[in-house]
Amino acid sequence: MFKPFQIASVTVLLLVSIVSISAESIWGKNYFPNTELTTHEGKVVNFFEDLIKDKIVAINFIYTSCPDVCPLETAQLTRVQKIMGDRVGNDVHFYSISIDPEHDTPEVLAEYRQRFGAKWTFLTGDKQQVIGLRRKLGLYVEGADSGANKNNHNVSMIIGNQKTGRWMTRSPFENPHVLADQLGNWLNGWVSKQVGDDYDNAPELRPLTLGEPLFRTRCASCHSVDGIEDEDDIGPDLLGVTQRREKHWLIKWLRSPDKMIANKDPIALALLKKYNNLPMPNLRLNEQEVIELITFMDELHDPNAAPISSLVSKLKVYRQSAVVKSSVNVDVVAVMNAWGRQAHPKATTNAGFMTLINVSDKTVQLRAASSPDFELVEFHEMKMVDGMMQMNELTALKIASGDQLKFASGGKHLMLKHRKRSLQDGDQTNITLEFASGATQTISLNIIKDH
Repeated sequence: MFKPFQIASVTVLLLVSIVSISAESIWGKNYFPNTELTTHEGKVVNFFEDLIKDKIVAINFIYTSCPDVCPLETAQLTRVQKIMGDRVGNDVHFYSISIDPEHDTPEVLAEYRQRFGAKWTFLTGDKQQVIGLRRKLGLYVEGADSGANKNNHNVSMIIGNQKTGRWMTRSPFENPHVLADQLGNWLNGWVSKQVGDDYDNAPELRPLTLGEPLFRTRCASCHSVDGIEDEDDIGPDLLGVTQRREKHWLIKWLRSPDKMIANKDPIALALLKKYNNLPMPNLRLNEQEVIELITFMDELHDPNAAPISSLVSKLKVYRQSAVVKSSVNVDVVAVMNAWGRQAHPKATTNAGFMTLINVSDKTVQLRAASSPDFELVEFHEMKMVDGMMQMNELTALKIASGDQLKFASGGKHLMLKHRKRSLQDGDQTNITLEFASGATQTISLNIIKDH
């Protein structure tokens, strides 16, 4: 039989053993490096002691010049931030650490953070130490910081509770409500009582088209689809987008938004300025994915939307804003669906089609056009006269404020005469439009084999 002092000694020994085991946990300071980092405010901090010790955290690695995954992931975290509210920064902490410290200075990170409306901490540091930190967290891809592999960091987020040792990697395309629940409840040990229906009452899952998961994992990070836009939204609401935007413009936009911005597409520039200079990321979608996505979005359209009037009213607001007037050289008209068919190899003429929208407050007059790939560009119209189809040349075309001018097969079109080079499927040819005001605007026609 143990005597009282022996029982006390055993108890103390057990307590010491437990403390010792806790202190030597592989998920403690002996595992995590205490990497020195600098916040977006210029404050020097240590990774373990200052950022994660005894905390529930979400950590991701980004670089601000990333064209695709990083903006989506940051946008996703802003949605989680909205869901979790004041808990972010109190009992749950977000950290975004740059993998490109040479470019991502504290000032650059602060500006990036502000554009997204993020309220968590962004950090930079020594490149090799950051790589070591990523390796420890299991988020390092060999060769990911150079060349074509720089974008190969799709799984760049980890969430965890340092105190309990619960950690798991997450996809940047995780549902924000699921992520918020994992951070706020699962990692927190379910301190809040969970109320919900039993799984026995769960409805049978319906089959999904390819477009729906694409929409949920790509578009929903930045866009709502309820017809309502909040002041701090980082992208336009997409309800009725297939009614407001012409199909071929949407296809181009979803395939290569960065190219459309670089080419100064007026709608793309207006959206860029409207939403705090946050560019639409290139989602790297193939043609089939784009068609599936547009088909799904078409099912979400608003039957009461007025395609042209809605577009014109929005663009007028964008153009009248001080920031657009001061920093963007806006084109005369908005251009959508500019294309031409691939002509027969022996043909010397071709036709061009597009839709021009006058988003200004005054009537504009289109008087001429030219192209470096054709000796002559004329405006023509096909019309039925006395039961016969005739083609007439047009010398000037007026577009009233808020109206559109459509060049389409079987109607008005650009007649491209005496080509100077062969144009194949996938090529582009530039067309310079001349207006009565003296202004000019250069657009690109995409050459398409079949339409």
